[in-house]
Amino acid sequence: MQLFEDLHRKFLIIPLVIVGCLLAVTFCTIFGITFYSTMNEVNETVEKASAGIATTNPLKNPPIDKIIYIYNVNNEIKFFNFDTYSETERDQIIENVLSSNKTNITIDDKRFAIRRRKFTDSVKNVDIIAYTVYEYTQQYNTIKTLGSTLIVVYTLSLLAIAGLSYILAYNATKPVRIAFEKEKELIANASHELKTPLTIIQTNLSLLESEPNSTILENKKWIDSSSLQLNRMNEMIIQMLELSKFEDQNKKINKEVINLSELCEGLLLSFDALCFEKGIAFKTTIQPNILLECDRVETEKMITTLADNALKYTNVNGQIDVVLSATNKIISYKITNTGPGIPPEKISKIFDRFYKVDESHKENGNSYGLGLSIAKSIANSLGGDIKCTSEIDRFTTFEVTLPRKKLSLSV
Repeated sequence: MQLFEDLHRKFLIIPLVIVGCLLAVTFCTIFGITFYSTMNEVNETVEKASAGIATTNPLKNPPIDKIIYIYNVNNEIKFFNFDTYSETERDQIIENVLSSNKTNITIDDKRFAIRRRKFTDSVKNVDIIAYTVYEYTQQYNTIKTLGSTLIVVYTLSLLAIAGLSYILAYNATKPVRIAFEKEKELIANASHELKTPLTIIQTNLSLLESEPNSTILENKKWIDSSSLQLNRMNEMIIQMLELSKFEDQNKKINKEVINLSELCEGLLLSFDALCFEKGIAFKTTIQPNILLECDRVETEKMITTLADNALKYTNVNGQIDVVLSATNKIISYKITNTGPGIPPEKISKIFDRFYKVDESHKENGNSYGLGLSIAKSIANSLGGDIKCTSEIDRFTTFEVTLPRKKLSLSV
């Protein structure tokens, strides 16, 4: 959707721009400091060499090695320290130095700093124009390499940050996207579930309206039908509100330490009677004195929901087994029923809201496909989870696993 594409784009661009600006400022600062420091060193070297000319006899003893000295003595050119250059290079340097008024010149990719000084040779009593020339090509190339390296590093960094931002932006928007899709799905499924009873009620009202002189007794079947559909809608709305409450991350949880073993025994006692009426064998294996810190009401809802679900889908003369056990780390509540089982391709969907494995239960009283979603939400709120395993025409097992924490309270 365009909404999520825009949100994803913002999550991608904003950190990229911020980090890109920070990197640009950092790299420019590094380059600027290095450039200034290097050029300052070059200027100090050539200034020092130029200043030293006046304190010695330059025509016999050039002050500093590696510094080129060119003197114009009454239009006669003298030079020193050209040992590392060929004659062609020497002549080219001399020509460019004498003809240029710049303090920095470039000759065949070589960089030179120049200082000019006029003074009088006290020995020969002649005026001299002295050119002090310092080649800083190596330093310049070092700065140039640093600049190129920073550009490459900056580009690669931006690409890496863009990739990382894309992943982080996708992960950041994923929960919102999932929540939005679930909301859409919830609205669509709720609308679908409400459509049938509303249509029935509308039809019943039309029939009542078509016979204005009939008695209530004569129209009892239409009234009862409407009442039944209203009760179904009311039950579905209650379950939807419960599901919303259990999924609320900011809800206030009334936790207390309960004896889970005793709670299960009490709740499952009524199911034992229901199973007996339907000819279903009901067996419980409950480890005693298992303590759990939880919301009692939510825990009761989870246990009864799974038991209801097992009872609903157990075959005639079938069996239901309930096992409650605990280790040092986890508590396990497992309920298994014989019956038609669940196809493997449907197991991953059974905890989705409004999902029904058996569509034959679609019109059955209070079956809306919300029970298992509620049970899973409760298990998740307790820090646990529910898993389902099944074999076709054999059995279905739901197992709730909860973390077992050390308790400072006792029942």
